[in-house]
Amino acid sequence: MKRGFVLFVVIGILLWCPVSLSLGGPQSPGENPAELRQFIVFDGTSYSNKPDLAAYGIRPIHLVYAGRFGAEWFKNQDRLPERASVQALARELADTGAPVVLDIEHWALKGKPEFVRQNVKKYVDVLHWFRESAPGLQIGYYGTLPIRDYWRAVQAPENQAHRDWMKEDDQIRDLRDAVDVLFPSLYTFYADQNGWKTYAIAQIKEARRVGKGKPVYVFLWPQYHDSNRALGGRYLSADFWTLQLETAHQFADGVVVWSGREEWNEHAPWWTATKRFMQRLHDAPGSSTTPLEREPRSR
Repeated sequence: MKRGFVLFVVIGILLWCPVSLSLGGPQSPGENPAELRQFIVFDGTSYSNKPDLAAYGIRPIHLVYAGRFGAEWFKNQDRLPERASVQALARELADTGAPVVLDIEHWALKGKPEFVRQNVKKYVDVLHWFRESAPGLQIGYYGTLPIRDYWRAVQAPENQAHRDWMKEDDQIRDLRDAVDVLFPSLYTFYADQNGWKTYAIAQIKEARRVGKGKPVYVFLWPQYHDSNRALGGRYLSADFWTLQLETAHQFADGVVVWSGREEWNEHAPWWTATKRFMQRLHDAPGSSTTPLEREPRSR
């Protein structure tokens, strides 16, 4: 009887061990199975007449563009916005609880070290002013960490161009220390889906490296970037958009879906694919997304 009981216990331990190991912490950033962690989808779109996306589990986020701190200040690259303007806007958003993305893109983060250092200080100063009046919000900058660079990111990690890109990210570590969250930009420049995936994974892994544990929420846009003269503005196919959502889900902590100011299209392929993606998120074990109980009303 005792021998049978001991054998039962040993078999039970052997069966249990693989499961417990599979639920352990990741060996390196990005390896934690996507289904075992929270993944957040944020609404950064500006479509007119869009429905209430919260009904699909998509959360609000505040995009603060440079012009909201004043109409003229950013035309001179050496200027900072007025501190009072930054803090006034921060007070408006302080009680909302939603993360804040500061979008100031004209201070270059590549170049001679002293030039980069001066620009990093500008970014940090504005962020600190904002945080003084909104201390409870998560704050980060759009597309600064890591530096967006398609062609160097897609190179092999041992390639010198790739290493140079990483060194440029290390040069702006003071900005990394100041932000609460990283918002890499993963917009689509080319129709090459495999190329986009390589680029996206490299950007996210670099964000993990420089972010040292801070959340990584990637920006996705269901249209081709307007820098592509042939494809700019055209919507991605449903399968390409699904690939982007699923890649982000596998490697990042969340997605900010962005758009320009266009009319909402309830039947757009990208939106149909997004609803399917959100349903899968909701159905996954441990999901905290909102149940898809009803069709939302238009605003």
